[in-house]
Amino acid sequence: MIYLLKFNALEAQNIQLSGGKGANLAKLSSAHFPVPSGFIVSSKAYLDFVSQAVNVNVNFDSIQRIEQAESWQKYLHTLPLPRALITEITRFLGSSNKRYAVRSSSTMEDLSSAAFAGQHDTFLNCSGVEEILLKIKECFISLWNDRAIHYRQQKGFDHRQAAMAVVVQEMIDCDVAGVGFSVNPINGDLDEILIDANYGLGETVVSGEGEIDHIVIDKKSLKIKAITIGNKTKKMVSSTQNTQLVVVDKPNELCLTEEDIQKLSSLILQVEEYYRFPQDIEWGIKEGKIYLLQSRTITTIPPHWTRDESAERYPNVVTPLAWDFIEEGFHESLTHSFNMMGFPIYTGKWFALFDHYVYGNQNAVKLYMHNAGFNLKNLEEVRSLIPYFRQKYQWVQQLPYQWIRDLDHYLLSIGQFMSQNLDCKTPKEIWSYIKEISDLGKSYFRPNIAISITQSSLYRLLYNLLLLIFPKEKSLQLLDAFTSTCETKTAQINKEIFNLTQIVVSNTLLNDLLQKYDSKEILTKNMLSPFPEFIQDFNRFLHSHGHREHDIDPYHPLWIETPWILLDTIKLALQNHQNKTPLEQERENKIKAFDAEQELFAQLPEDLHFFFSEIIRLLKVYTMLDDVEHYQTTRLSMPLRKGLKALGKVLQERNLLKEPLDLFFSTKKELADAIENETWQKYTEIIEQNKSEYLKRKEIMPSWVYGEEDTFAETDQEHLSGIPGSPGQVEGSVFIVKSLDDFAKVPKGAVLVAKTTNPSWTSLFYTASAIITESGGPLSHGAVTAREMGIPAVMAVKKIMNKVANGQKVLVNGNTGKVYLIEK
Repeated sequence: MIYLLKFNALEAQNIQLSGGKGANLAKLSSAHFPVPSGFIVSSKAYLDFVSQAVNVNVNFDSIQRIEQAESWQKYLHTLPLPRALITEITRFLGSSNKRYAVRSSSTMEDLSSAAFAGQHDTFLNCSGVEEILLKIKECFISLWNDRAIHYRQQKGFDHRQAAMAVVVQEMIDCDVAGVGFSVNPINGDLDEILIDANYGLGETVVSGEGEIDHIVIDKKSLKIKAITIGNKTKKMVSSTQNTQLVVVDKPNELCLTEEDIQKLSSLILQVEEYYRFPQDIEWGIKEGKIYLLQSRTITTIPPHWTRDESAERYPNVVTPLAWDFIEEGFHESLTHSFNMMGFPIYTGKWFALFDHYVYGNQNAVKLYMHNAGFNLKNLEEVRSLIPYFRQKYQWVQQLPYQWIRDLDHYLLSIGQFMSQNLDCKTPKEIWSYIKEISDLGKSYFRPNIAISITQSSLYRLLYNLLLLIFPKEKSLQLLDAFTSTCETKTAQINKEIFNLTQIVVSNTLLNDLLQKYDSKEILTKNMLSPFPEFIQDFNRFLHSHGHREHDIDPYHPLWIETPWILLDTIKLALQNHQNKTPLEQERENKIKAFDAEQELFAQLPEDLHFFFSEIIRLLKVYTMLDDVEHYQTTRLSMPLRKGLKALGKVLQERNLLKEPLDLFFSTKKELADAIENETWQKYTEIIEQNKSEYLKRKEIMPSWVYGEEDTFAETDQEHLSGIPGSPGQVEGSVFIVKSLDDFAKVPKGAVLVAKTTNPSWTSLFYTASAIITESGGPLSHGAVTAREMGIPAVMAVKKIMNKVANGQKVLVNGNTGKVYLIEK
């Protein structure tokens, strides 16, 4: 067959052929999960279908305009499906009256960076060749729904790269159906499972068009923590007209048994374990049997900002401009590194700046690092996994060579930047120089987070491997021995400082001079001139390592700009007598590492020697790389400070800045706008305000968990309760949307209130500050989309449409599911 792929076909797992939904179902089916049988119409069929559109001028860059989308869809309706597809579908289905669900499966949907929830079409309870062919064509054309176009536009996806596959799957007439999350997407709790359910088919749950049962389960014990029973007045069932809504007999009873909840929870955990990442699934139950209808990686998890990850790396206040440069490079590297490592792409922020302090998103750290290790049970399992390791982690072997290869270009470029003369340059010319340095840094830094994560992962892997053979204490001793011989830049610097110290020790006059005078005074008054050997090595050290930083923020001077601090370091080294020279210590470490390897291999089966040897070698390589990449990263600070000093000096000469480096107290955008538009007076005001705030925050110890103090009083305020849909807290004015006619009237920043939302409402989320609906749950369209947009949402607030009015001030707390009526 040219176009059809059965679920168990290996190529069906290719997302470019099967789309996100189809590829996931193929993987799950091949892994023997209870997936209803079916097949995939590959994206080749769509591409051949749309290739018939000859001599049609479609401006893809502006196709988000509704009228153009409608015109394009009308034209596509006139095109026939490929003849070979008709033949294959006819042969495959024959004269069977079996009923199917026909679902769109875009090559861009169900990605970790974009769910495309409800943007494309789905058709239930279809039967017969003619109807299924018709629905396949409708799915093809739904790629150009105006809402899907708008969604791609907002995500920055290229319309030309979009293609559509179609899943044709056996229809299950579910007694109960719904969705489930293997983590809590509302509060980011990785130890909770969420299940939403209703009678009948699952569309009522996914669409958010009716009330549901909402269940929270403890992930470890699988005990139910909380249940919210909805008033489920209607359910969707199959009918001669595809589907219909019918009245529920007992709307206020829980639609799942305790046994159902246990089985569903177990299934959700099994799917998560298979993907090694949290999952969002759709499920159905018919006559007691559970079916897995869909699974996708969870795309959004709310942040939990703490200093756990950032306090060591960013201990002090950080200037706005420095953080903009750091954050751009870091998050670009995060995307590149995760893609290389096979992790789902993370679309949120890993680090963020609050009150001039950097906080880490602890939920993201737990989410990703939880899946970075291996839980190995015995050496036999290790032996069986070696082919898997070798195939899946080829990049671990290749990355060091690629990084060292690319380092030359980076270092040569740094040299070229340092050689440029910035005298007599205009602000625009100097800013262009600064941006080029930033681009070089981002390019160089792309793989560096992968290096850091791999180093820590290899450390944990080797430790777990050693625990299979030795007790804990011995394993730690061996691990320490293996890593003690890594040739790092830090070790090299320490050797050179030791050598400088030895020169001082051997010269009584020099030693007395350092002990008697302040370091800064010694250098300012050129008091080292009688000691040429020391001066030569001292200057060589600064020439080699002067780019190193005292603080991660390049606002602060570098080693070469503060040479007296190196002199202070030498003074401190003089006070700490070392029993061994660095060379003696190095030799001792090498012997210890050699003995540790001998001890390990004596206890290992011979066929595992090479594997363990490679893990040890790679750990040493990545430990060295992790140190060296940071050392080389800090070289950027020299040309960056050079450029910013030159720009600041020009502005200082125009009486726009008090100090050249005061421009660190603006954001990158504020500085770029001022240069482009010559709005210097406004820029000067921003600098003064931000510098004042920076100096104030510098004296304040940051809270460990950001926002742990209450920022507003919740007591004595009338509030309405619902189900948390998307985290966050916003105060704003209500605007009630009753129909599509109200769309154009929604003011920017309004708190959007509606009975429910559906995919055609997605455009409103780009302007709303928060969402409140009368129905739905945390897994409905409104909640999923709100989380993607990063705005608070509270679902299932009964009678909200009657309890608030346009313009009324409310406070929406998406974390707790409460809406506070600030104005009556």
